[in-house]
Amino acid sequence: VNATWASLTQHQCKEFGGLLVGKACDYVPDITLMSFILFLGTYTCSMALKKFKTSRFFPTTVRKLISDFAIILTILLFCGIDALVGVDTPKLIVPSEFKPTSPARGWFIPPFGGNPWWVYLAAALPALLVTILIFMDQQITAVIVNRKEHKLKKGAGYHLDLFWVAILMILCSFMGLPWEQRVTGIFVFLLTGLSVFMAPILKFIPMPVLYGVFLYMGVASLNGVQFMDRLQLLLMPAKHQPDLIYLRHVPQRRIHLFTFIQVLCLALLWILKSTVAAIIFPVMILALVAVRKAMDYVFSQHDLSYLDDVIPEKDKKKKEDEKKKKNKKKGSIDSEIDYLFQPKEIQVDI
Repeated sequence: VNATWASLTQHQCKEFGGLLVGKACDYVPDITLMSFILFLGTYTCSMALKKFKTSRFFPTTVRKLISDFAIILTILLFCGIDALVGVDTPKLIVPSEFKPTSPARGWFIPPFGGNPWWVYLAAALPALLVTILIFMDQQITAVIVNRKEHKLKKGAGYHLDLFWVAILMILCSFMGLPWEQRVTGIFVFLLTGLSVFMAPILKFIPMPVLYGVFLYMGVASLNGVQFMDRLQLLLMPAKHQPDLIYLRHVPQRRIHLFTFIQVLCLALLWILKSTVAAIIFPVMILALVAVRKAMDYVFSQHDLSYLDDVIPEKDKKKKEDEKKKKNKKKGSIDSEIDYLFQPKEIQVDI
């Protein structure tokens, strides 16, 4: 008799004609199920819209426009679904003002604080490791961009670019900001800062939707990577394997051995990155150079030219197919010429 609606169970509420409104009657919406729907739906819809440019619907311009803005359209769609259903899914947390993350520090970090003098000397080793990592990231990116098949010319701005990266590292270190790289990085962080003024809008984006976008970006970046193709070959019978260039010239057991070594190195790097020893991660990246050099004693140069080459798979395959086609055409022409000019036997009936 003295009980309130909030103190009753869901069964008791229904028995006495109560309504499931708000948090009363121990009613908790299935947030997990809705989050999975938003997560998988965002990923599936992003993949579908990205491939929409190859469909047969709508004119070419419309298909290309939908494909280019696939991510934005998907986010808007599933944010609308989340708002329509009304389940209290976790939302993106956006700061409402522009200030340092930690309230205990200001904009400028004094280089000399209350640390002992030996800390400044000991910091030289981690600083060297970070410098090596950033330098490798900068140079490896430049090497990838300037492949021969891209037909680009190396301008004088690369050295100036590396110089400004060093200047930005110094400024960002004093202000406790992420180390920026090139003009793209600068604008990315500027836009990130300006996103503070979009907080009233961004706070309505569900986190499962963002996780779906991240999954799409990760899966999309794996397309065309030879390492992923070789992992699939481990579970694929020979009759179902695609026509890959390295399958034409390298035995499968050698391919699987090369893949196993790569998987082992990746697992070691992941384990190292997840421990307190992650500070030596740049050194382990350099150690991979030694591992690659040791492969020269395990694999022949012929095998490595197909398993570890900077030229993309499709370009090498296209070049080889064109060469075979040209040789075949040349061989058929030579055979026809030989047939026309070979001596003929003349039979005379008497």
